[in-house]
Amino acid sequence: MKKTLLALSLAAVAAQASALTAGDIAVIAVNSDGDDNFAWVALTDIAAGTVINFTDSSYQGTAIRSTEHLDAGGPLTWSYGSTLAAGTVITYSGAVTNTWSLGAAGGTGLSLSTSGDQIFAFEGSASSPSFVYGLQFANAAGIVDAPTVSNSTNTTNVPGGLSVAGGTMLNVGNYDDSFYQGVTTGTQAQLLAAIADVNNWYRSDSANEPTQWASSFTVAAVPEPETYGMLLSGLALLAGVARRRNKA
Repeated sequence: MKKTLLALSLAAVAAQASALTAGDIAVIAVNSDGDDNFAWVALTDIAAGTVINFTDSSYQGTAIRSTEHLDAGGPLTWSYGSTLAAGTVITYSGAVTNTWSLGAAGGTGLSLSTSGDQIFAFEGSASSPSFVYGLQFANAAGIVDAPTVSNSTNTTNVPGGLSVAGGTMLNVGNYDDSFYQGVTTGTQAQLLAAIADVNNWYRSDSANEPTQWASSFTVAAVPEPETYGMLLSGLALLAGVARRRNKA
């Protein structure tokens, strides 16, 4: 019985640690002319023990391309032993050192192409991924619309679960090196929409410095529905008091 309860407890912890959905993180910087470094921001609290996979292999038709990165020891993984607070920015230092600014790295680092490449974040296995975010860059025709299948490592289809219109798949255009420089305070939805607007990005073909990248965000909580109800009730009460005073 004790072994069964322990197994169930471990399964519950594992499930809790892998509950991300699309848009819970967003990539906010990329340097393919630099040290193959990039950065992402947590737009929600991420539970301790969560493992996020990153790959620059494109999505080909209905699956991640098995060549390019995944057949060379990928994906690159990130994990952390404590809860990661919403708004925290995590920077990857590049393929040479293969380290994160916070958290542990595993797998193989990315080798970002200046002819067009992607950064996909997902949970689960490469054969059955649950996508969290996607970024395409350095190619004018980088995103290939279905039913046409991407036939190049420099371009990609949009995986199921991600959406350009929904702000979870972003094409920054034909630029090698880009970083987000828009607002850093708002709700998760507001920040995701701001990051998805390429007008809020600095985009060039010259390597930039990570010191130019946003170092943190403030993710505001969305009021619960009952909070709105209490607010409206309070406003109605104040309005009633004001009417009675005017009559008096």
